[in-house]
Amino acid sequence: MRLFKYNDYKVDVDPEALMLKPFRTLYDKTEDKEKVKLLFAFIYFFADPRSDYMYIVDEDDRMEEIKQGLGLPDKWKPDTTLNKAIEFYKSFKPMTAMLLEDTYASVDKLRTFLREIDLNEKDDKGKAVYSPNQITSTIKLIPALVKDLKEAEKTINSELMTSTKARGVQKKSVFEDGIPDL
Repeated sequence: MRLFKYNDYKVDVDPEALMLKPFRTLYDKTEDKEKVKLLFAFIYFFADPRSDYMYIVDEDDRMEEIKQGLGLPDKWKPDTTLNKAIEFYKSFKPMTAMLLEDTYASVDKLRTFLREIDLNEKDDKGKAVYSPNQITSTIKLIPALVKDLKEAEKTINSELMTSTKARGVQKKSVFEDGIPDL
């Protein structure tokens, strides 16, 4: 996940990303290199676990928000080449990032459930489907859920940053490759 990084209000593309076919194809196909930077930014914001847009669970909604944020036309849609690059980039996600996405989806379902509760709904026997106790106990779980979600986000971000730094900055210690033959 170190192929794209968000720094100083821009998405930086690691040169090794252009060695990978889906990104190289996108780069070669797009004549306007300023536009290709925008497309790489779209990939980052749409698929990277560190993106500020990842809280938007529905991918269509996320796409619309990113389009608006990047200033892309309303009718713009990713083409096949961009979709392949996005899917390829998604394949680099660690399991922890995928679990966080699943958690976002569950929280979003809980949010929808709470918004759509009809306190007047009755079952076939005329009893209330939802009791105030059920609703209040669910609501009481929310602060802990929010805290746990923020902690998971922080953990994943630090994990991704640590794995990025460890690869490029580490130096071998003396004799790590063994003692040379003399």
